[in-house]
Order: sequence, then structure tokens, then C-alpha cells
Amino acid sequence: MMRGVFYPIFLIFVLLAVPGGRILAAEANNSPYDVVYNHVHYLKKQSYDELQSAESFNIRNKKKRIEAAVQLKEIFDGKGVSMDGLLNKIPDNADYIDSASRRSIYIIYNKLPQVYVEKIGNKWYYSQTTVDALPALYKDVFPFGANIWAKWFPMQRDEVYLRLHPWQWIGIGVILLAFLACNFLLRYLFRFVFNKILFRKYVVDPKRLENLKRVSNIFSVWVGVKVLQLLVPTLFISAKYSVPLIKGIAFVGATLLVISVYKLTELILFYLRSYTEDSASLWDDQIVVVLQKFFKFIVGFLGLFYILNTLDVNIATIIAGLSVGGLALALAAQDTVKNFIASVMIFIDKPFRIGDLIKGDNFEGTVQEVGFRSTRIKTASDSVVYVANAKLSEMIIDNKGQRILKKNNSELVIPHGTPLPVVKTFIEGVRRLLTKYPSVRNNSIDVYLTKMDANGMVVKVIFVYKVYTLREEMQHGEVLLMKIMELAELLHIKLFDHTAVVMNVQPQEAVVPSPTDMQQTVDRFIADYEKSLQEKSK
Repeated sequence: MMRGVFYPIFLIFVLLAVPGGRILAAEANNSPYDVVYNHVHYLKKQSYDELQSAESFNIRNKKKRIEAAVQLKEIFDGKGVSMDGLLNKIPDNADYIDSASRRSIYIIYNKLPQVYVEKIGNKWYYSQTTVDALPALYKDVFPFGANIWAKWFPMQRDEVYLRLHPWQWIGIGVILLAFLACNFLLRYLFRFVFNKILFRKYVVDPKRLENLKRVSNIFSVWVGVKVLQLLVPTLFISAKYSVPLIKGIAFVGATLLVISVYKLTELILFYLRSYTEDSASLWDDQIVVVLQKFFKFIVGFLGLFYILNTLDVNIATIIAGLSVGGLALALAAQDTVKNFIASVMIFIDKPFRIGDLIKGDNFEGTVQEVGFRSTRIKTASDSVVYVANAKLSEMIIDNKGQRILKKNNSELVIPHGTPLPVVKTFIEGVRRLLTKYPSVRNNSIDVYLTKMDANGMVVKVIFVYKVYTLREEMQHGEVLLMKIMELAELLHIKLFDHTAVVMNVQPQEAVVPSPTDMQQTVDRFIADYEKSLQEKSK
């Protein structure tokens, strides 16, 4: 009877007296904080006890339990996770419940969502999901395997020089050589790809070649930094130095990646811009300008978040802060948003083209550029008007540049006293000129003596001709006017600058040619004119 009572008392005394016994194990599983603290604390050099650290895992096999504890600690170190900083955030509450999942779990590190602790019964352990994910996570952090430098260079493994083992110094040297080799070789590889394959048609001047060299250099350095990110964790440097080192390399790598993507976007947009310069459409040039601004903003905006993420900045908090101020931002930027949407609708509907002459509520001019916020219009007085796209989309726009058939309606005033045969010959000659002109529609030609007033005899000239731009309209008008002036010279008619076009004949004492002579002169003139048009059309 006494023996049966004494044995349990003796067992309790042993558990209380022996360090690392079941009492300490029970303290390791009271809360999420206790689980992580026990795991990390007993794998430190000054308090190393892998068996006690393994109590944070709910694994029956002692060997596998210890292996899981060591692997997870190495994963944390390889990822550059500052465990001391994380411990300050982990709740020390046995009844903790995750607000998102409503379960008794706690995710240790937001970049490793598969690593979390959970409550099993009345105790907390690393979850089975964490244990199952360890092999894949370990391979991701150490793709070349763990302790590769110690395995390849096992000599004097226990000696330390400047706080590092010899195999660690050798590993640092090999890693630096690998970085320099990648940087040197890939620099010329990227130059070859950019210069000879992707953008060879557009590398025509030294300045563009220098831009391509700069981009290839940035890409090669970025690849070298990625090599550092892969190999530095394999050195197993103390967490005190490895955490800031890994974070610094990750920051540099993220920054170089954003710069590389930004420069590559510039190259692609440069390629598109060079392509559109060869096309006849002016809209392509404007679309590329808008895309250039848009994609540069997107790359810069997302790149900033990507860089901040490498510094463990809580992006969710930033986004939440932006959403809180989103209403004020939206109210302040609503005009900008309206103008941007209006610019998109202008590009889709195409109510006018670059170079079109348009007339709005209080402006008239030629469209030069359509931007994100406004459209630039050059007026007849050589000034530039900027009209907000939102207002422009609401206006009634008279697009004079879209008129393919332009109507000319002018008057020629011939002074009184002009001989009637001269007037008849001139009118008939103008009709024949217009009939022979290729762009003029023959069924639209009307040249008649319409009235007589104080200034003289009025000849109305009406015709319709086919043109596409304002420049073409002026060019065709110039040609026709020059031919009319030549015809007037043949008939001894002088042109004077007046409010109307005044055609005055020479004094009455001048000899007037006979109708037959005038007709032969006009026939020769029209024949030469028709011959010149045929030669131009060949």
C-alpha cells in the first residue's frame, strides 16, 4: 500500500526537478507566443536544446520532431525573418481566435501563410499544415541544399576567423565570383538580344544604342542579385547579420527589377512609337503617347508597393489607409477621372482626327494632340487652346476636317466697260478649267454672270471638290486660283486686291482681240493645262 502511494509522488518530484521535463514542455504549449518562443529560444547558441525546442511540434517521433524544429528555424533565417520582432506581435493568450477564420490559429509571418500555430485540445502547437509544407519551403529557400559549403569544404569546420568558419569565407568568395560572372556574361547576352533581335531596326544612332546598353546592364545586375538571394542563405550566417543582409539584397533586387521593367516598358513603347511613325494614321501616335504615360504610372505605382513589401511594410495597412482617404481623393480628383474617361471615349469614338479643323462653343482651330486630361488645339491666330476632354465630349463639335467634299462659293467682280466678248470668253474658260481639274465634281460646276452692281459685273463661281485635309484644300485652291490668274493674263485682265476679287480690264483704248483669236488662245491654254494634268497623273 505504501509502495503504491510513494511511486506517483516520486514521479512528480522527478518531473519537477529535472530541467526540460514535462512541466517545461507544458509551458511551451500554453499560447501562440509560448510555442514560437520555445521553438526559437532553444535553438539559439547560448540556450541550445533541440529536444526542448521540438516540443512546439505535435509529432510523436522524436527524431522527426527535432528535424522539423531545426528545418523551420533555418527557413526563418534563410527568409531573413527577424524572430525577435515577430515575438513582440504574437499574442500570449491561450484562448486566442483568429478574426478572419474564426479558428484558434495564428499565422506567424504573413509571407509564409502556411506556417501557423493552432490549438489542439487545450494546447498550442505548430499545425500539421506547417509540418507538411516544410520540405517544399526548405527546398525553396535552399534550392542547392543546406550546408553545401561545409560539405564541399569540410576542412577545419570548427575553427572561426572573424566570426565566420573557413567554409563560410570560401562560400562568400564563390558567391561573389558567381555574381561577377553573371553580371559580365549576361550583360553582353542582353545587349545581343536587344540590339540584334528585338530592336535592331531602330538602333540607328549612338544615343539609342547607349539606352539599350544601359538597360542590358541593369538586367544583368538584377540577375546577379537574384543569384545572391539564392546562395547567401546557404552560408548559415548568424541571424544577427543574415537578417539585415538578406533584407538588403531583397530590397536591391526588387528595386533593380522595378527599374528593369520600367526601362523595358520604355523600350517597347519606343518600338511602338517608331512603328507608328511609319504609318499614315496620326491617331496611332497619340495612342502611344497616352499608353506611355499610363504604363509608366502603373509600373511605378505597383513597383513602389513591391519594393515596400520586401521591407516587410504592411501593404494591407497602406491600402486600408488609402481606402479611408479614398473618398476625399475621389472628390478631389473627380475632374481628372472625368477627363481621363472622356479621353478614352474620344479615342474610341474618334469624333475628329489629328490635323482636323474643328469648331466648338468658343474656339476654332486644328487638333494637335489629345492627352489624358485635355486636347491641344491651334487656332488661326497661331495661339494654342487647351480644352478639357470632359467639356469637349459634351460640346457640339463642327468637324470641318471631316468634310471630304468641300464647296467653293466665290464671286468675281469685273468692272463696267469690259468688252462683252472678253467677259464671255473668260467665263467659258473658267468653266473649262474647273471641268478639267481632277478633284472637282463636274456636275457641281456653276459659273455664271449673276448681277450688276455699283462695283461692276458679278460672276459667281460655285463648285465642289474632293479633299481630305485642310492642307489639301489650300493646295487645290492655290492651283485653281493660279490657273484663273493665268487665264486672266492671257485675256489681258489684271487682278486687284479688293474686298471682293475685282477683275479690271485695260483702258478702253487697248486693242481688243477678235473672238476667234481669243478662242484659239483659250483652247491652247486649256490644251496645255490638260496635258500637264495627264503628265502628273502618270
